[in-house]
Amino acid sequence: MSAVRDLGLVAAACLAASALTLSPAYAAAGVAGQWTATDGDGSNLSLSIHGGSVRYAVREVDDAATVCGGAPASVNGAGKAEGELLVVQATLACAPGGNVFRQRIEITFTHSATDTLTDNDGVVWTRAS
Repeated sequence: MSAVRDLGLVAAACLAASALTLSPAYAAAGVAGQWTATDGDGSNLSLSIHGGSVRYAVREVDDAATVCGGAPASVNGAGKAEGELLVVQATLACAPGGNVFRQRIEITFTHSATDTLTDNDGVVWTRAS
């Protein structure tokens, strides 16, 4: 009987551990909200993600974008969740006074089990408090 009980305890422990791990579908659904980060050039980034399940509206603001000559930039677009990955098709535009720049771009965000986002440039985003 001891072997059966031990096997039951091992199975229960495995089940409990799997419940603590975020599934990719849950991770992707958890990206909605407000996020902040610091860009590689030291500028402040804010990110707003609205929606749920699979489709999201995304707005990113950089307070001093290098591509804009130090002027603010905004990125607006729509994203689709694919597992733990959010792929966003967006338009980057510089604020008036910056470089004349308007470009279609693709950004990817990977949502981790520790509830951070990492974009395709390696910037790590945390939830805004």
